Amino acid sequence: MTLKEFIKNHIDIINKKGIKNPLYFLAKIISEINNIPISKIIIDDNYELDHSTLDKLKKIILEDYPLEYITNKVIFYGYEFYVDNNVLIPRIETEDLINIAKDIIIKNNYKYIIDIGTGSGVIAIVLKKLFPDTIIYSIDISKEALKVAEKNAKKHNVDIIFIHSNIFENVPKDVIDKVEFIVSNPPYVESDFYINSTSLKYEPKIALEAGIDGQNFFRDLMKYKNILLKKHMLFETTEFNIDKTVEILSNFGKTIIHNDSFGVRRFVEKEGKK
Repeated sequence: MTLKEFIKNHIDIINKKGIKNPLYFLAKIISEINNIPISKIIIDDNYELDHSTLDKLKKIILEDYPLEYITNKVIFYGYEFYVDNNVLIPRIETEDLINIAKDIIIKNNYKYIIDIGTGSGVIAIVLKKLFPDTIIYSIDISKEALKVAEKNAKKHNVDIIFIHSNIFENVPKDVIDKVEFIVSNPPYVESDFYINSTSLKYEPKIALEAGIDGQNFFRDLMKYKNILLKKHMLFETTEFNIDKTVEILSNFGKTIIHNDSFGVRRFVEKEGKK
């Protein structure tokens, strides 16, 4: 089957998705899958899709399967990272989380940082590249996610200390005592939204779903209230439930809401205490 035949056969679905220039859009996907120039695909009126490419294209267009899980790569903060379906695909908004974290680290000269729910490790790895002299711990409840994060740390030649833990359950006390700054993009998706979402259905539930109101992770932090009262913390959350998140985190001290680059209220900072 040629690319143009594929477009003709699936034009109704393509139109429903609001794809304005199907040839360019699909050529870009094929370019990513097969690592060939887009121009080579577009200028060939009879570009033939081999079985492997056709199957992948169908999966992406007909089943909404993420391209990143097929190519096993994503560009985040200007760096390329390995991803698979054991980890959340990093979003551009999380780059804003890093920019806010960067300002906090510089202002307070923090040296010991922990990333809760590290997933693919992008937050910890980018921060380590920005601040090579810091000690960064990365924790995740998923052993499979930690394997991906370790792979990315090796790829980027950075030293991160990885710990398999549900929040602080398995984190040594001396580590907790040292840590000055906690940063996290935790699960915050409401159960009903996750169940009914087509865009999230292939991403790991454990990295996204957080109970009926999306606040389970933040409520679980209350178990560690005495530990966290003095810690500086920064979390990504959703604009739809950010006020609930602020209400919970206010139990630990003064909170500040930060907008993302699109002007959306998305991040909650809890100031540290000396």
